[in-house]
Amino acid sequence: MIRLSRLLVPALVLLAACNTTTPGGAPAGVRDGETLTKAMMERKLLDSCVYRQFNVVEKRNRMVEDCRCAARSAIRELPEGSYIVPRSGQLTGQQDLAVRNGIAACFKA
Repeated sequence: MIRLSRLLVPALVLLAACNTTTPGGAPAGVRDGETLTKAMMERKLLDSCVYRQFNVVEKRNRMVEDCRCAARSAIRELPEGSYIVPRSGQLTGQQDLAVRNGIAACFKA
């Protein structure tokens, strides 16, 4: 007969606890094909802008403000029903183009 160590059961309980979500835990991820709210979509556009511009722009503080401007500009370009997360988790072509246009409009050389 196999003897279980004293730490095996607590380790399994801890593993099970880490794999479950609690109401007070981290926010749930967005499922594929789910429609986002306008605020969530604007945040996704902002994140995309910061990711693209981080190694390009020297002044980080100004970059964040310019990316906020670019995200606001991009969200105005997108029609209301286009706040959908694709299966890949990346931006759609229309969303990507809107971010690029926002970056071009808000980042001054």
